[in-house]
Amino acid sequence: MATMIDGGELCVRTLVRAEITDIFVLHGGHLDPIFQACLDHNIRLIDTRHEAAAGHAADAYARQKGQPSVAMATAGPGYTNILTAITQCYLDCTPVLFIIGASPLRDVERLPLQGGIDQIAMAKPVTKWAAQATRTDLIPHLISHAIREATQGQPGPVLLEIPIDVLFDRVDVDKVTLPEQILPQAKPAPARASLDSAISALMAASRPAIICGGGMLYAKASKALIAFAEQSGIPVYSNNKGRGLIPTRHPLCGGALTNIKVAEASGIGTPDVVVMLGARFGMFTEPGMLGPGRIPSDACTIIQVDSSGVELGRIRPAHIPIVADCGEFLQAISELTRDTQWPDWQDWSNAVHSLSFWHQPAYENVVGKTRHLHPYQAVAEIVKAIDSDTIICADGGEASGWVELVCESENPGQLMSHGYLGCLGIGIPFAIGAQVANPEKRVIVITGDGSVGFNIQEFDTMVRHDLPIVTIVLNNKAWGMCVHGQQSMYGDNRLVVTTLADARYEQVAEGFGGYGEYVDSAENVGVAVKRALASGLPACINILTDIQAVLGDISGDKITRTAEADGEIAMPYYDNLKKTT
Repeated sequence: MATMIDGGELCVRTLVRAEITDIFVLHGGHLDPIFQACLDHNIRLIDTRHEAAAGHAADAYARQKGQPSVAMATAGPGYTNILTAITQCYLDCTPVLFIIGASPLRDVERLPLQGGIDQIAMAKPVTKWAAQATRTDLIPHLISHAIREATQGQPGPVLLEIPIDVLFDRVDVDKVTLPEQILPQAKPAPARASLDSAISALMAASRPAIICGGGMLYAKASKALIAFAEQSGIPVYSNNKGRGLIPTRHPLCGGALTNIKVAEASGIGTPDVVVMLGARFGMFTEPGMLGPGRIPSDACTIIQVDSSGVELGRIRPAHIPIVADCGEFLQAISELTRDTQWPDWQDWSNAVHSLSFWHQPAYENVVGKTRHLHPYQAVAEIVKAIDSDTIICADGGEASGWVELVCESENPGQLMSHGYLGCLGIGIPFAIGAQVANPEKRVIVITGDGSVGFNIQEFDTMVRHDLPIVTIVLNNKAWGMCVHGQQSMYGDNRLVVTTLADARYEQVAEGFGGYGEYVDSAENVGVAVKRALASGLPACINILTDIQAVLGDISGDKITRTAEADGEIAMPYYDNLKKTT
């Protein structure tokens, strides 16, 4: 007698072969066969209170693991809710498989409940691949294809829509072929000619630098990076996703890309040869929103290494473009130069490293001079109270800026924040994903009172799944970045839709069964954080901070540019707009 299994069982059997052990979901009856099969195959389902939270958690999980993750949402509003998370993954190149429910194929023209929209058409602009399953027996093929699309070349999200009748239908298991190998085994290696060109350019450099990005996370190449940096003596800068690939206190760590501008202002110069490893050119490297480009545009040789040829030479020319996995490149160039005598760049690398801590003396004149607790000081006190291997998730707006100034990173993925979408509210879901991926580590969230409101209901998720995450709210009773932008542009008497209540966010955590404290002084920050960590519960520390503390008042990276020149109109957040008449 034939053994009949449904589409959910086929889906889960395929995910098991792809080494998926955890899935982030919010329940919808369209997907029940998958959930039932997960029970039989010991796949953990982490169910959230909002679909966007499930998607963001899967995003963080993939970043932590350096491998694809899975999120699921039901049809209609479930899908539209998770679409923001899909877009975030697309812009930040995170390999997540989104499995989405849909109304029955047979009812496509009948305006069914949670149907009537083309989910695939909506997904295509923000995914690497999106398709609909129309036959139950093809589900394994479609899932395996989706995962390969998500992980090969430039990583990114993929989406598979499975209509409810396709998922519930049963097929003879003997007539279905499951894929033997899903995850790619081989990684692209650099051509020898490209390596020779890169080595020649570096040997001729006076001030070389390496810039690391998210591509290095999925290459799992931190050790190879440190080995090559130590072998060559070349200092390393990182964008947000590259933080921790080389420890902050390592003598060859230059810190964030902002520090390239600091180096220029200090008079030590800027890099004349840059090795871009899995990092992309864009607004945060080129002239634009943040003033002069962080990577000099003139007299700078660019060696760009990326697993996707699409990124090479985008925005600005790459003098030596190399299509390769970053780890493979580092191993190959290290081997070729093992007996090479590199130039002496120690003075340059020492200066770069020393400038990575520029903000510490600068803020000595700021802390203690505001009415309420300065957020820089609050974050500094938080850092003193946690272990050095604690994972920190920074959420949106000015809160993430203070975190990036203060916090150090010893390991890849230790500091996580928003990406190119600029999405608020990701802190708590990111922490959920990070905690599931690293059950042995402590995870904290540092967020603002504006951002925390997007997913504050996920304290319920943390309690139900025993995730002892500590959420710390920098509460200035306002949308801080918006307040400071309007003040700069229009004056103090023109503030609109920027204020918030002095809400007791810690009581929300307590209401869901967690731990909470309210803090209004610097001396109480550290002890409160330690008590929250010791509680073993999901916790919220609500810290009153000063709205007058402006991010960028020291660095010069203003959130607004108000100085109008002839022919220009001042704009918040970006360069001035040129007048058309």
